[in-house]
Amino acid sequence: MPLSKLETSIEINRPVKDVIAFVDDNSNDPIWQSSVLESEKVTAGEPSAGTVYQVKEKFLGRVIEQQWEVTERNADGSAWSAKTISGAFPMETSMTFEANGDATTVRRTLNIEVGRFFKVASPVVAHIAQREMDMDFANLKELLEAGT
Repeated sequence: MPLSKLETSIEINRPVKDVIAFVDDNSNDPIWQSSVLESEKVTAGEPSAGTVYQVKEKFLGRVIEQQWEVTERNADGSAWSAKTISGAFPMETSMTFEANGDATTVRRTLNIEVGRFFKVASPVVAHIAQREMDMDFANLKELLEAGT
């Protein structure tokens, strides 16, 4: 099935270093990302290119286990990209964090290939994934602006 490219962004009223620190801590993933059940950093050390995460997610009623590898990352964490290296279907994502005064603009792009894993049309899967990604960013904003 064709590749779907999804994008979302949000402005969070917190300093960029705070937003990056929260997102960098993968133990927070199940708190702000509705599909993430578990996220474990497999590679030791600070996040950088080559860091691997084992992630268990629930999407469209199915539990999916995948490994993600960080493919690029700025030294300050303000931009990074990652791709799945195992799991049900190929995905690539990138995030950027940009200071905007005392606030931070966060942008995410997700490229997803549903392949044969889901028996529904790719546009349906893309629509559901887009809605979930938008809700996740709203969760992230609410959590961080509440001082979590």
